Parts: sequence; C-alpha cells; structure tokens
Amino acid sequence: MEESYVHPRSRQSFFSGASVHKEKKQWGEEHWIVNKEYCGKKLLLKKDRRCSLHTHKQKDEVFYIQKGRVLLELGKESRTLTPGDFVHIPSNTPHRFTGLQDSEIFEFSTTHSEDDSFRTEYSGHVEQKRYDRQAALIRSFKKCSVLVVGDVMLDTYFSGSVDRISPEAPIPVVHFRQKTSFPGGAANAARNIAALGARATLLGLRGDDDAGRELDALIKKEKVRSLLLVDPKRSTTQKQRIVAGSKHQIVRLDIEEQSSPSPAQVRSLLKRVERELSKHDVLLLSDYAKGIFTPAVLRACIALARRKKKPVVLDPKPLDASYLASARGVTLMTPNRREALLLSGRANISPEETGKILATALKTDILLTLGADGMLLSHPRKAHERFPTFVREVADVSGAGDTVVAVLAIVLGLKGKLLDAVDLSNRAAGIVVGKAGTATVSPAELLDVL
Repeated sequence: MEESYVHPRSRQSFFSGASVHKEKKQWGEEHWIVNKEYCGKKLLLKKDRRCSLHTHKQKDEVFYIQKGRVLLELGKESRTLTPGDFVHIPSNTPHRFTGLQDSEIFEFSTTHSEDDSFRTEYSGHVEQKRYDRQAALIRSFKKCSVLVVGDVMLDTYFSGSVDRISPEAPIPVVHFRQKTSFPGGAANAARNIAALGARATLLGLRGDDDAGRELDALIKKEKVRSLLLVDPKRSTTQKQRIVAGSKHQIVRLDIEEQSSPSPAQVRSLLKRVERELSKHDVLLLSDYAKGIFTPAVLRACIALARRKKKPVVLDPKPLDASYLASARGVTLMTPNRREALLLSGRANISPEETGKILATALKTDILLTLGADGMLLSHPRKAHERFPTFVREVADVSGAGDTVVAVLAIVLGLKGKLLDAVDLSNRAAGIVVGKAGTATVSPAELLDVL
C-alpha cells in the first residue's frame, strides 16, 4: 500500500502528490510531507482565518512564507509576513497565524505530536460571530422560496478561435467551435436562486418561438419552476455574443422588443402573482426594460406583496426619474451607478449623495452596486455603509447583478439582517465575475469566502 507521507517506519522512496496526507483545519488545510525525527508540512491558511493561540513544550519550528500575507503574533510581538520571509519559533513560545490573504506556508520543525500542543482557544474565523451567523444563513437557504417576476431572455455564446483578419473588412474571423445557452435576465436571477439551494418560481413573458421554447427548457433544467406566459405576437428576447478564446467578447447581438403586455396578459400575470405570493417568502422584481414592467404593473406587484406582508427586492431599469413614483413601497432597491443617477434626476453627483436622495425619496434602503468600487448601502435616516469589492479576477461581469439580487432576496426572505444580506451578496458577486459566461454561485463557494 502506498504511503502518503514519510514517517519513522517508511521504506518508500517516492510519493505521489495526488495521495498526499491532508488534514482539514478550521483555518485551512495541512499537507503532510514528513514527520519522523524532523517534521515538514505545507500549510494552506485561508484569508480571515486564524489558528489557535498555542505553544509547544518540545517542538522547535521554522515557518517560510511561500505565498500571500500572514499576520504572526509571537509572544507580545505582531508582524506581517510576506513571501520570502521566515520565522523561528522556539519551544514554549505562544504564537498564532492569521491569514490576511489566502496563503501558503512551509513548516520545518522537530517531530510533531498532538500531545505537545497546548491551546488557549479554538482555531477559526477572525470574525467568528459573523461567520457563524452567515454560515447558518447559507445552510438555511434551502428553506427559502422566492417568487421572481421580470423580463426573461436567452443568453447565447458562440465561441471560437481567431487566427486571421477578414479580407472583406478589418474585422477578426472567428472559427466557430461551440454554442452554449443560458437563462438570462430575470431567468438568470431565478437560476442563481436555485443554484444557491433555495426554491424559485419564475413569472414573465416569452415568445411562441424556438428561442422561447429553448429558454423554458433551460429554466426547468435549472430546477426553477417556470410559470412563463406565452405571447404568440412577441419575440423572445435574446442576447447573442461571439467570443474569441475563453473570455474575449467580439460583439453582442440583441434580438428584442420592448412592447408592453396586453391588458389580458397583465390581468393573467397579476392573478398569478397574487396566487403565488402566499406560497413564497419574498418577491424579487427583475426589470430589464423589455416591457413587462409598465408603471401600473410595477405598482400592482409591490402593492400585492405589501398586502401579504412579503419583502420586495427591486432590481430597476429606469429611463428617468419618473420611475421612482412606481417603485414606492419596495423593501430594497438595487440600482447601479448609472441607474441611480437617472433615478435621482441629477448629474455628476457622488454615489453617497445619489443614494441619500433615493433613500429619502422612497423612504427605504437603497443598495448602489458600483462595480470595482464595491457597494454602497444608503438609508433614509442613518449614515451610509460601504462594502469594498471581493473581486479577485474578472472574467465576465454578465449577470453579476442577478447573483447579487438572488442572494439579497433569499436572506431577506429568511428574515436575515440587511447587513448580512448585502455582505453575502457582495461576496457572491466577487465569485461570479471570476467565471466566464452567465454563471451562478453554489452554497459551498459562498461558505468558502466568508
């Protein structure tokens, strides 16, 4: 039988990295290399996690920082360690490591024995109360049911490679490799809700066409309950993107119409909203300005939810400041920077001023999504709160707003704290923009970035 690390009885010369002995820890993971008269390990320390404050009566250690940034507390001294730094910790010296970033550390020491470890606390998270509260929320996502109403669309990606310029015009020639399609718009918000483990029901309008049927099939495949109305006079909204390689978008083609639903369709839609609200914990209104949300429909949806005492999250798509009159009564509205300025009727004012204007006008909380600048939560009577971005690498921002409102709706539907809802949605956005295409986030991924 193949060994997974070197120990006093080892006779093996070569060891496979695939079978290395790994020990999960509250702060990350240990990869054991050797533990005989000397010990060697690789430590994977997660951001915002720390090991317990502890001492060894016999063990003498040296730690080398391979990657990341680490806060070392050594006796009464604290020091930030960066790649290339190493530290000697003699026996009987209290010490603790905290990950300022995801980090890799190599440990070289005398023989390790658990009997020689003396701890004065548990390992865990830097903000343990917040972590415990938010982790419990994520694990309870499956108890939440969200009704999503909005503009649905089909997102399609035609991907290929580029190795020449067209002789017809100075444009790249994309050699087609693959076509992939995803639910988009309000359908992507519903898809994100389902991916997070909650239950989602989707209401909207689609055309009686191939794109509409494909969209409906994709929605059901994502375990979303689809109650889409079919309009034979409407074309299903489509966004078709041509992508070179894995990330570079060449062009986007939009196939859409922005006509309002007929009076009969409005009656049918609102009847379904009223019937379904009693079965759900929260209402999410996803407006992409494709026609479904006339001022009357928006007001009616909010009024129905208020009557049944359900929280309402609105992801708006305003044309101008008149939109505000129809949005009164929402629990939380989530405009981006441009949308917030349109709603305020002002130009060239700060996000802080914009948020305050909107929160005061609607007498509710406003969450401004600011891309690389994170998020700004504005209140009618309190000071605003900033949430810096958690983005590590941007691959594609398509649909990130849908991920944000999906998390917000679930947490508010579970009667969680607003600050937790915003914090979790901000972390989820940081994950999803690192993925190519219209993507989702799983509960495990969200737990991993708490």
